[in-house]
Amino acid sequence: MQTRSVVEIARAALREIFPTAPEDGLDEGARHLARWGVEGHGTQLDNSAAAIMYIDLAFASQERQVPDNVVLAAEVRDTARTWRAPSQRG
Repeated sequence: MQTRSVVEIARAALREIFPTAPEDGLDEGARHLARWGVEGHGTQLDNSAAAIMYIDLAFASQERQVPDNVVLAAEVRDTARTWRAPSQRG
């Protein structure tokens, strides 16, 4: 599958998950999601790692609403990212 198609599919999925994210945020989040998928980071995530990835995607997508249960799941200690986290925008 071509990279553009993968990013478009990821963007459509993120639109469903993050309904208040701006268009440029969805583009950025989709690029991260596609890259992490190609690198194999989305396989066999436990609840805590999946929650951290969700929060990273919300951040990259500029989504401000993260469910409380996701935040709680991400707070588990000793969970490390295997992917590169999105960087702060200045």
